Amino acid sequence: MAGKLLTHPSGVTTIREDWEILAPTLDVAVHIRSGAAPVVAVHGELDLAGAEAFERLVAEVILRHGPDVVIDGSGVTFCDARGLGALVRCANEAQRSGGRLTLSDPAQRLRRLVRIVGLDHLM
Repeated sequence: MAGKLLTHPSGVTTIREDWEILAPTLDVAVHIRSGAAPVVAVHGELDLAGAEAFERLVAEVILRHGPDVVIDGSGVTFCDARGLGALVRCANEAQRSGGRLTLSDPAQRLRRLVRIVGLDHLM
């Protein structure tokens, strides 16, 4: 994976083109908003296949756009232990940078999983 963010004229930034082969069931888009935390919209399966690429993307977003980041989880259809670990590591990275990761609008299954494992402080 090249790991580069690609910015389109619409203002949406994505790396999907760079890692589609590694994570064919996960689509991620980054929305940069003036004066607000960037939003990383996740659609598909956050699992072993795409968790590492997801982590690298979020780390780059934090580095480029500040320590606060919002993860829009409304499109997550599946999340395994590796996906949960990725969310925790991303939250830790945001915290080390002086910011906060917020999980916004998680899909019902993801919301339940996050609560079961005690990560509801992210929401």
